[in-house]
Amino acid sequence: MIDDPTLLIPIDASAPEDPPQALVDLLEPLHIVVLGHYPVPDQAAPQQLQEAHETEAKDAMEPVVRRFVEQGTDVESVLVFTRDHVTSIDRVANEHDCDAVLVPGSVGDLSDVLVSLKDEQNMFRVLEVVGLLLEETDPDVTLFHSESIEKGSAISELLLRGATDWLTERGLERNRITWREPTAETQTTDLLELADEHDFVIMGEEEPSLAERVLGELPDRIHARTGRAVLVVRKER
Repeated sequence: MIDDPTLLIPIDASAPEDPPQALVDLLEPLHIVVLGHYPVPDQAAPQQLQEAHETEAKDAMEPVVRRFVEQGTDVESVLVFTRDHVTSIDRVANEHDCDAVLVPGSVGDLSDVLVSLKDEQNMFRVLEVVGLLLEETDPDVTLFHSESIEKGSAISELLLRGATDWLTERGLERNRITWREPTAETQTTDLLELADEHDFVIMGEEEPSLAERVLGELPDRIHARTGRAVLVVRKER
C-alpha cells in the first residue's frame, strides 16, 4: 500500500503548458513534484545553458507550480538541464521516492476515468491512488484487466470483483464502477479504444525500462492516440 503518494509531473521547462483546472482539482490529494526539464542540444554545454536560461526557466515553471499551490496541494519543484529527459525523470522520481509519474495530456471534463489493472502485485498500489483521487470527486470508473487472456476469465472476473469491492469499501459508490475484459484478439485494441472513450487513464507501470513503461510503449501509445493524460503508478521499490 502507499502512504501519502507522491506524483512526479514532468514538464518541458522551455515551453511549459498550463495544466487543466480539472486535473489540478483531481490531483490535489497527492504530494506533487513538478520536474521542469530544459532541453540541452547536443552541441551545447549544459552548465552554460543553465547559466544563461535558469532564471527564464524558473519563471516559466512558476505559473504551473502556483496553480497547485493555490489549490492547497503539497508541491515542490525541480529544474534540470538535460539532453536525456527520460533518464532525468527516472533519476528524480527515485530521488524523491515518487509513487507515480504523469504523462501530461488533456483530461476533458473528467466525468470518467479508465483504470487498467495488469500486475496483481501492483494492483493495490494502483487502487490506493485511484481511491485517494476519487473519494472526494465524482467521475465514473471503468476497471480493465489487461491480463485476462493469460490468467483466464474466471480469475479475471474474481480480480475485478475484488478491485470493485476494495474501492467501494474505500467509499466509492458501487454504481460508479464498471469493468471490462478484453478478448484474446482485441486486448491492446480494447484498451486503446477504451482510453479514447475516457477522460483520464490510470495504470501500473510496464517493464522493463522507464522509457517503455512511462514514456513509451503502452502509455505513449495511449497518449499518442488519444492525447489523454496518463498517470502511471510505479511498482514498489
